[in-house]
Formats: sequence, structure tokens, C-alpha cells
Amino acid sequence: MRKEITILNSPLERGREGNERWQGCVSALIGQSQKHTPTPLSRGESRGALLFKLAMVLLVCLSFAISAQAQHAGYTQLSDLTKFKQQFAEVAAKTNSIKSDFTQDKNLSMLSEKITSKGKFWYRKPNMLRMEYTQPFNYLMILNKDNVYIKDGQKENKVSTRSNKVFKQINKIVVDCIQGTALNSGDFKSAVYENKGTYLVSLSPVNKQLSDFFKTIEITVDKKDYSVNTIEMLEGTGDSTTLHFTNKEINANIPDALFAIK
Repeated sequence: MRKEITILNSPLERGREGNERWQGCVSALIGQSQKHTPTPLSRGESRGALLFKLAMVLLVCLSFAISAQAQHAGYTQLSDLTKFKQQFAEVAAKTNSIKSDFTQDKNLSMLSEKITSKGKFWYRKPNMLRMEYTQPFNYLMILNKDNVYIKDGQKENKVSTRSNKVFKQINKIVVDCIQGTALNSGDFKSAVYENKGTYLVSLSPVNKQLSDFFKTIEITVDKKDYSVNTIEMLEGTGDSTTLHFTNKEINANIPDALFAIK
């Protein structure tokens, strides 16, 4: 008999299909059937909408295969990554913490309008991260080494990243993206583009389990200080999530209490 558990639906996942489903990364990681109460963003999705979503997947896959360069309009691909990797790694090595505001745009392939959330972001080496959504709802996620804590309203959930190999990989990817070491990771095929003010780093997962979660990750990096401006995650469904970082403070003093998991 399968154990049924309830997993909180994060802002990154809200808007997906189904009353009972395998819910994003967490479900695949835990490997158990999960009961899901649809959020206001996902209520009312029909089978027709699901078929439309599948059609969107085909369109996205075809357009990506035919003309990847079109997605990087205004950018020129770097042929030699050595200098970029070196400079990016040097800056990352000197970065011990990051404090920032963020805006998250969630684009669903089946909806014309995007879903926008705002909040605060904190990161500290080696692998402590806190994302606190404040608009239009309150949602908190803390990553502290091997543990993840999630609070959605009055509901709380704790997960150990040691419980599954894939969860460890996702944990590593989050840190790699922030630290600037993702280009050297064997988990991705990478390409780097540039325009006058920014670099664009495109990462495509080579691991099938990871590719089930997202198709590509695209990171824009400010040429002035090599800090991350945006992170965009494109799913195989055609849905995308973009994080915009503003008011960045590098090497800010961040107290331990912000990453505490009770």
C-alpha cells in the first residue's frame, strides 16, 4: 500500500495540472503518490487544456531544434570560453554572500498573462539560501546544507536532500548557478553569448531525470561585476520561470538566524 503524503505547492510550481499528480521535483524525489489541492491558478484546467499544453511542448521542441539562435537575439556566441570562465570563477570565489530583492515571472504556456511574485533573497556560502515571497502571497523556502524547509501560510514541511540522489543534484545546481561554477559541471551542456552589457549563459541538462524538470536554464550576467541579473528556467511543457534580481548587495553581513531550520 502506497503512503499518501501532502506536499506544499511552491510558487515555482503553481498553475500546473491535476488533482492527484506527481508534483514537480519533490514528488519524483520522494517517490510516493501525493495528494494535491489545486491552487486558484490551476483550478478549472480541462483535458482540452492539457492537450493544448502537449501541443505547446511540440511547438517549443521544434522551434528550439530548428533555430536555437533566434532565442538569443542581440547576442553573439563566444567561441573561446576560457577567459569568461576564469573571470567568472574569480569573482565567484570572492563572493561569500548575496542579498537581493527579486521578481519572479511565471509564464504558463496555456495562459496569455504571466504570474508575477516578489520577495527577498539571501545566499551565503557554502550552500545556504533563503527565498521569501512577500507578494502576492507569503511563502518561505530555506535551504541549509542538506535540509530544505518550506512554509506556506500555516503549513510547514521539511525535506532532507540526502534522501535522494536527484534532490542532491538539484541542490548542487542551485548552488552552482549562484556560485558561477555551473559551466564546469558535467550535468550540463553549456554555451555563452554576449552583447554590449551582459553575458548570457545557456545550460541544457544531460541527465534525463533533470531534463524532466527543465529543458534549459539561461543566466544573464552583468559584465561590470559578473553578478547574476536573471535566471530563466524553461520546462519541457513550454512553461517558464524567470527570476530578476535587483538591489543586489554582494558580501553583505547575513545572520545565521535567517537560515535556521527549527
